[in-house]
Amino acid sequence: MASVAAFVLKSYRNNWVFGAVMGCYLVLAGYALTQVHEAKMQKNYFRNFEADAQYYVARVYDYPAERPNSIRTVLQLEYQFGDSLPSRAVSGLAMAYFQKTDSAFALRYGDLIAVEAPIGEVLPPKNPDEFDYRAYLVRKGITGQIYLKDEDWIDLQTNNANPLYAFSYRFRDILLASLQRSGLSNNEFGVAAAILLGYDDSLADEVRKNYVAAGSMHILCVSGMHVGIIYLLASFLLGFLNRKKWQKTLKQVLLLALIWFYALIAGLSPSILRASLMVSFVVIGEMIHRKGFIINSIAASAFILLCINPNNLFEIGFLLSYSAVIGIVVLQRPIYSWFVIKNKLFDKAWQITAVALAAQVATIPFTLFYFHQFTTYFWLSNLFMTPISFLVVMGGMLLLLVSWIPYVNVLFGYFVWGVIFVMNWLVSWVDSLPLSIIKGLYISEFEFAMLLVAFVLLLMTVAARRRKLLIGVLSALLLFMVSLTVRVYSVDNQNGITFFSLRKHTAVDFVKSGNHILLSDSTLVADEAVVDYSLSGAWTRKNLTLHPEMVFLDDDFEGPYLRKRQNLVSFGGKLLALWDESRFNDSLSYRLPVDYLLVMEKQNPDVQSVVNGYDAKMLLIDGSVPHYLAEKWKQQADVMGLSYCDLGESALEVPTE
Repeated sequence: MASVAAFVLKSYRNNWVFGAVMGCYLVLAGYALTQVHEAKMQKNYFRNFEADAQYYVARVYDYPAERPNSIRTVLQLEYQFGDSLPSRAVSGLAMAYFQKTDSAFALRYGDLIAVEAPIGEVLPPKNPDEFDYRAYLVRKGITGQIYLKDEDWIDLQTNNANPLYAFSYRFRDILLASLQRSGLSNNEFGVAAAILLGYDDSLADEVRKNYVAAGSMHILCVSGMHVGIIYLLASFLLGFLNRKKWQKTLKQVLLLALIWFYALIAGLSPSILRASLMVSFVVIGEMIHRKGFIINSIAASAFILLCINPNNLFEIGFLLSYSAVIGIVVLQRPIYSWFVIKNKLFDKAWQITAVALAAQVATIPFTLFYFHQFTTYFWLSNLFMTPISFLVVMGGMLLLLVSWIPYVNVLFGYFVWGVIFVMNWLVSWVDSLPLSIIKGLYISEFEFAMLLVAFVLLLMTVAARRRKLLIGVLSALLLFMVSLTVRVYSVDNQNGITFFSLRKHTAVDFVKSGNHILLSDSTLVADEAVVDYSLSGAWTRKNLTLHPEMVFLDDDFEGPYLRKRQNLVSFGGKLLALWDESRFNDSLSYRLPVDYLLVMEKQNPDVQSVVNGYDAKMLLIDGSVPHYLAEKWKQQADVMGLSYCDLGESALEVPTE
């Protein structure tokens, strides 16, 4: 057997065997490493002892950020104790939302505080295809959440911060303040802080939306361009250290230290880590007089980051960052070679467009699967955003360097402000163009896998120049199209009712052969965040329009497949009654048979009147009903023997004719 194995491994044709075995080993090792990183696998995981806990001592683990209604941060739980319970060391992370008070605004990274138990669970999504916030937090190691009023916590007047991170946050605060002193404010300050320092808490939602629609959101993320500019600028300033060998070594060490310090104050995002690692490989290669291969550098940086945190593999920022840079490295040159342009200006424009096309091709599977959308004018926005963003980064870096010099800092501040103002205006203009962003593009897991296979085979075709692999690319795309066609046909022929679970609104969706009508309260229309977060996912999966016809609760409606009269709704052989105690008429001589009776908002529980007036197969308690009233409705329904469903806990999907 040993001789056979040796023959197999030594044969050139069988080199793939070693690669396959090593690949399987790495996959299994990665799975084991992921399990080790699971918070629940830790010996002192706080959930294992929470039954005895009355208080926790926790450390502010992240930079506190102001939100519209709270101060948000992450707490690292360190000790657990009670009135008659000795302190016990525990581990775990919890997302904390502090009431906006002076003491909450005074919180800093590393502060120790005492909070009351228990730490709440992060609830799973209540609506079909809603964003799974719990899974998102679990991948970051966060398994609890808590809202803290001013009286629910005590500042222990002790700071136990990591000195490196504490210095980084303080230094970033100084730089942010210097940007403001230089004349930057409002949207221009938010964009400058995001581009230069990776601080996006001051970025307005409208500005963020414009950059997403223009396909330029990557510009607001600190990435390879920023690190490259830092490297070139610092290398130029340290040029006097090129005379002797030891001076060159010192210069390279200083460059490494500066790059990683910048990565630290920029938040250590996947894009900045990837860029910093790759530049570090280049610098180290110069130190040992070895040139690297860029694909190997990309793979090595990804491998290191995954060893540190395997859950990076499921972070969309990590996936987009690496897929984009791989696409640019492999596909940009072949795309650029499609046309030969003699005019230098047009040739430079085509180079930029080729980069944008390469990155877009590489990231299409991820943007479709995770965001269900496609930006149409990415090529146009990148055409002018690339050189403008370069000016912003270069000017911003110089602004930070001279921010302590009076008048000079204001001069540079006006320059950066003007460039960012132009950039924001251009992005807003692209967003205003027709069909700037196409939403509602759903693909299944299988279709996502087929697109990834097609992309990988395309990279191999271009890199290895093996045209036979195009057969695999076309085959994967064919399977993608077949799956897409079958799925769209099946969902277009589905009929049903979806009772959504919303805390402050009522929403009932009636679907008929690819069309749908939404019955809701009048305030839901204005709450775009709720619609995008809780409703659009289900509509996208069912291939439905994201702008359905609306029927309000107090309106009457007559349509081809839906009829509403006062509080009664007829659809697909089902009859729905909306309970309204103010309109209830108990003068009928018979009980009205209905399939569902929906109670909403703060109506006093009165199941007896419901039973007297309606022969309901099921009582539905809307998510807009406060929890304490919902419990009373359920208690009375149990007494009366009436079946019920609490929509506050989960949405309900009902098929119809």
